[in-house]
This record gives sequence, structure tokens and C-alpha cells, in this order.
Amino acid sequence: MSDKIQAADGGIRRPWHREPLVWLVIAIPALTVVAGLTTVFTAFRKADVEVSDDVRREGLAIHQDPTRDNAASALGVTAKFTLAGGHLHVELAPGRAPSPSTLLVVLSHATRAEYDQLVPLTAAADGSFDTMLPTLRAGHWYIEVTPTDRSWRLTGEFTGGTAELALTPEAPAGRAEPKL
Repeated sequence: MSDKIQAADGGIRRPWHREPLVWLVIAIPALTVVAGLTTVFTAFRKADVEVSDDVRREGLAIHQDPTRDNAASALGVTAKFTLAGGHLHVELAPGRAPSPSTLLVVLSHATRAEYDQLVPLTAAADGSFDTMLPTLRAGHWYIEVTPTDRSWRLTGEFTGGTAELALTPEAPAGRAEPKL
């Protein structure tokens, strides 16, 4: 079979599928559809995570709620947080707050939500809280220490898999001050 077609005027024409301009006209919309479907797939597969802090939204502004931080300050709660070699140790000074039998420690990675951990700690006989953890990934971490009723909280941040922090509610913006 020949790729050439006899035209009405006597000339010879190629069939439509042999014309480069036809494929250019078809390729642009086809690539646009593929790019759009790829964008939709990527958006659903890597959806943003929700903000997990005490925040409220007013119009376009987002405000952090300091209620639990202020409660820790009013009660005089402080803690010493130590993380070394996969061992997590918290020494709590409850101030005027009742000494909790269980603490919740939230370890949040700054950029990777899949690394976040919620660790419940039960008080030992001496009043401290201990547990073993798998080694944390490298990076910037945020920590929150709170009782199970979430009436107050202490927060801090550290970098790396080893940290020793003095968690105090008086720290600027609710962040911990590294122990010197």
C-alpha cells in the first residue's frame, strides 16, 4: 500500500498521519492533559499535614493560643529533658500543680511529619519519667511535655539525636533554653 494519495487536482498528497503539523496540534493538548493529571496525583499523594499546635485562625492571620503555656507559668512547672542514646528522661518539678502519674511527650520533626512521635511516660518511684526510644532522625525537633489532661505544657526545640534542655514556661515564645 502506498503512503501517497492522489489529490483531486492531480497532485500527490500524504495521508494526515504523515503530516508533522498534525502531530504538533495533537501533542500540545495531550501533554497538557498528562501534566494536569500528574499535578492532581502529586497533590493528593503529598497532601499537607494539619497544624498540631494550639492555634486559631482569624481572617488571614493565625494566632497561637498561649493558655496552656500561661498555666504552666502560673503553676511554676519546670522540667529537665534529656535524650541520649535512645534513652528519654524527664525530671519534672511540678511547682503548685499536682504531680501527674503520666506525661505525654510529643516529639515533632520540623519538616517531616511522618517522623513525629507521641510518647506516654509513666512516673518511676523517684518521680522521674523514663523510656527507651528508637534513634531519632537527624534534623530540627520540637518537644512538648504535658500531662494527660493537657492542662499545661512545656515546649522546647533541639537539633540532632542528643539533647539536654531545661524546659521553662518563661522561655521566649514558649521555647526551651539549652542547659549550659
